[in-house]
Amino acid sequence: MKLIGYAPDIDPTIEGVITSCTSTVPSERGMEGAPSAQDLGIAALASTCYGAATTKKLDASSRTFAGAQTKLYELSTTTWTDQSRTVGGAYAVASDGFWRFAQFGDTTLAVNKADTLQASSSTTFANVTGAPKADIVETVSNFVFLCNTNEATYGDSPNRWWCSAIRDHTDWTPAISTQCATNTLVSSPGRIFACKRFGDQAVFYKERAMYIGTYVGAPLIWDVQQVPGDAGCSSQEAVVNVGTADNPVHIFMGADDFWRFDGARPIPLGGPLKKTVYAELNGTYAYKIKTLHDRINSRIYFFYPSNAGAGAIDKCVVYHYRTNLWGRDDRTIEAVLEFLTGGVTYDTLDTFYATYNALPSTLSYDSPFWTSGSNRTGIFDTLHTLNSLDGIASNTSFTLGDYGNDTDYFLLSRVKPIFLTKPTSANMINFYKDNEGDSLTTDTTTAMGSSRFDLLRSARWHRLQFDFVGDWEMSTINAEYQEDGGE
Repeated sequence: MKLIGYAPDIDPTIEGVITSCTSTVPSERGMEGAPSAQDLGIAALASTCYGAATTKKLDASSRTFAGAQTKLYELSTTTWTDQSRTVGGAYAVASDGFWRFAQFGDTTLAVNKADTLQASSSTTFANVTGAPKADIVETVSNFVFLCNTNEATYGDSPNRWWCSAIRDHTDWTPAISTQCATNTLVSSPGRIFACKRFGDQAVFYKERAMYIGTYVGAPLIWDVQQVPGDAGCSSQEAVVNVGTADNPVHIFMGADDFWRFDGARPIPLGGPLKKTVYAELNGTYAYKIKTLHDRINSRIYFFYPSNAGAGAIDKCVVYHYRTNLWGRDDRTIEAVLEFLTGGVTYDTLDTFYATYNALPSTLSYDSPFWTSGSNRTGIFDTLHTLNSLDGIASNTSFTLGDYGNDTDYFLLSRVKPIFLTKPTSANMINFYKDNEGDSLTTDTTTAMGSSRFDLLRSARWHRLQFDFVGDWEMSTINAEYQEDGGE
C-alpha cells in the first residue's frame, strides 16, 4: 500500500488512505511524524501574543516582533525589548483584534484597528500622523495598503481600502499627483478580511468574495475587479503565498473549503477532509484562523478554533502543496511566526543555555537551530512562549482504512512498513469486522520487531493503527494477507 495521506472523508476501502492520525504530516516522500515544539530558551511575553512577524530590511538584516494587547516588543537574542510608542499612551488592541505587520523599505509597519498606523525604522514605534487606523496592512510594489479602516473622513469602513502616496508611507491625503487613493468594495457583502500581495498586484478577500487590484497609474491608480465565484476567507492569516514574485500562488482556508489561486480562478483543494474540518470549525471564531508556511518542507499548517473550545485555536491540518497530501497536527496556540535563526555556536551557546544539560533533549542534529539564517517555523504557546517546530517527533499515530470485502475471510499474518526513517519504537493494533459498516473489534497490540509486526487474525475486514515514538518517515506498507475461506 502506498500511503495517500490523511483523507477521512473519502471511501475507507481505498488502499493506502489514512482515516485518522495524530501528529502525522505529509513529506516529500510520504508521511512522517510531526516535529515537536522546541523551546528556544527565549523569555515568555508578559501576556497573550496578538500577532508576530519577522521583517527584512533592504540590507537583508531582519527584525522579529510580537504584539501584546498594550505593547509592541522586538526580540533581542533571548529577551523581548519593549518598542512601544513613547507618545500616544499604551496601545488598546481589542480582545478580538490582532497586531499585523509589513515591511516598506527599511520601515516596519504595524496595525491594529484601535490605534493609528505604527512605524519603526530602528528602535521604538511611532504614530504615522494622518494615517487611518486599520485592521490590515500590506505592501505592494511602491505602495502601502490599509484595509478595514477607521479615520475622520469616512469613519469606520470595514469594506474600505487605502493606498499610501507612491513610495511614501507617511502621506495619506488622496491626490492624483501623489497617487494616494481610497475606495470601497461594494459588489459583495461584508468586510475586507485579508489583503495579500500577488506579484505586483493585490488580492482582497471578503468571507465569500475575492478582488484583484492592478496598478494602472493616474487617474484611476488601482483598478480593482471581482474574481468570479464565491471563494473567500475570514482572516488575513488564512492566506499564504507559496509562489514567487513572477509566479504568485495563494493557498487559503475559506468559509467552506481550502483553495488554490493562481490568478485565473480559485480551485478547491479540501476534498479528502473538508467535511471533517468544517464540522469541527467554530465559525464564530473563523477570523482567528492562522497559516504557518514551512518553506523548507513545502508544508502549510492551517490552525483553526474548534467547537470544543471557546475560541481557542486548538486544531490543525497540514497540507503538502507539492505532493497534494494532507496530515494532522493538533495543538493549542496563540500565534504563529515564520522567522530567521541567528544560529548557535560554541561561543554563543551560553547565551541561550547555561549548561549542556539545559540543551533541549528533542533537538535533532540536522535542526535549523544550528544554522545561521535558516527559515524556521514557530508558534506562541498558551504560556506566551515562542517555540520552533523542528524538534524530534514525540508520540505520533495514524490509522489506515479497511482492507477486505464482505464475502471472503483474509488471514493477516505480517505487516512490514517500509521506513525511510525508523522510529525508536512502534506498536500496531489490528481492528477487524465481518461487514463494512459494522463496528470494529479491537485485536491485540503488537510491538515492532525486526521492523515488522507479526500476528494472526482471520476476518473479512482489517484496519491497522500504528503508534510511534521518535522520528519516522515512510511511503509504503507491505501487508501479508491470504484468503482464508468465504461464503
